[in-house]
Formats: sequence, structure tokens, C-alpha cells
Amino acid sequence: KTITVQVVHADGSEKTLTLHTDSENLLGALQEQEGMIEGEGDGSMFYITAVDGETASWDADQAFWSMTKDGEWLETGAHDTLIQDGEHYELTYTVSDW
Repeated sequence: KTITVQVVHADGSEKTLTLHTDSENLLGALQEQEGMIEGEGDGSMFYITAVDGETASWDADQAFWSMTKDGEWLETGAHDTLIQDGEHYELTYTVSDW
């Protein structure tokens, strides 16, 4: 499968990556790319803390990495998001306003 992942950093800069993967899920595809993501936990309990070298800290400023597909919020975590060839995902540094 080939998917694209757009990373939107805190400063608004963007980076689009094309990933080639045999993984069934988004987490596996992201983890195959060395240095792409960091996180805590494993499997369906994996929480992405850093993308492309930038860390989002909920404790520090209520920041997190939101995951969307074609601009729509994902209702599943990266582990439970099954991917198909040609899809486009976004990982966006987000500060909560809740």
C-alpha cells in the first residue's frame, strides 16, 4: 500500500510524506518510518507523543497530535485504523481549547 501522511507542526509548517507499507494499520505504517513517531504504550493503547521530532505535551500546555483522514477526525486510534492504498492522513499538532 502507498499512503500519504501530512504532518502539521505547531508553527504551522507542513511536511508531506509518502509511505510504502505492508502494514494493515496506520500505527504500523508510521512505526516503519524510522524517527517518524514516538509514543507511549503498545498496540491499541499506543499514544503518539512526538511526530517528526516535535513533542506535544498534554501536561505542559494541553497539546496533542490529532489524527485525521482527508480532514475528518478519526474515530479510532492509529492501531485500530485500517489503511488502504491511496489514502491520505494528517497528523496535526493541536492545543486543546476544551
